Amino acid sequence: NIEGRDIFTGKADVMVCDGFTGNIILKMAESIYDIAHKRKLDQDEYFSRFHYENYGGTPVLGVAKPVIIGHGISNAKAFKNMIAVAEKMIQSDLCGKMLESFK
Repeated sequence: NIEGRDIFTGKADVMVCDGFTGNIILKMAESIYDIAHKRKLDQDEYFSRFHYENYGGTPVLGVAKPVIIGHGISNAKAFKNMIAVAEKMIQSDLCGKMLESFK
């Protein structure tokens, strides 16, 4: 269990939640970046990690092949980073390792 105030502090490497809650957290993270950008703080490493372009997309876990979900307004930089995420998933055999862990 994690408190809302701890979501962005690094207290947890992974958080598991339903899709509705996850989407709210994702939208909140995006708004943090937007606020930082408007205040000219977006060059700060802490804030820049919330910008969707920098991580590209997020893996969908529990499926047989790599699937990455990106933002609806993703640009070329975001797509490049989504491909990099998929490449890491393939190189690390993430889907295969997850499947084996459930056997």
